[in-house]
Amino acid sequence: MSLTIEMFIPMISETIADLSKENYNKIEEDGRLGRINIDDLKRVITEYGCEIIPLPDRAFNLAEIYYIAAGKRLDIYLPLWTKEEGRSDLTLSFSGQRNNNQLKIEFNDLRVL
Repeated sequence: MSLTIEMFIPMISETIADLSKENYNKIEEDGRLGRINIDDLKRVITEYGCEIIPLPDRAFNLAEIYYIAAGKRLDIYLPLWTKEEGRSDLTLSFSGQRNNNQLKIEFNDLRVL
């Protein structure tokens, strides 16, 4: 079975909700941080200066998705939304993959584009 973004939408939505509630420790503890350092994640969000909010359904239509065959994963680039701006310049990139029939997402980067 091939990977699609629809398979990961519940996990992505939960992750963004955790970011909006500043549940950084939860994200770190369950392994979603991937290559991002927790302190760097907090710093980027704080320096951006706006309040992250949960994603609207239409956000997933704006995602850039790349299938990485060698890693059997999807790399997803998704703009975040803030209370002040709506769609923001903050973009979260992460990978989605299946390990032992379990779906998992991990952050790759959070940056202003």
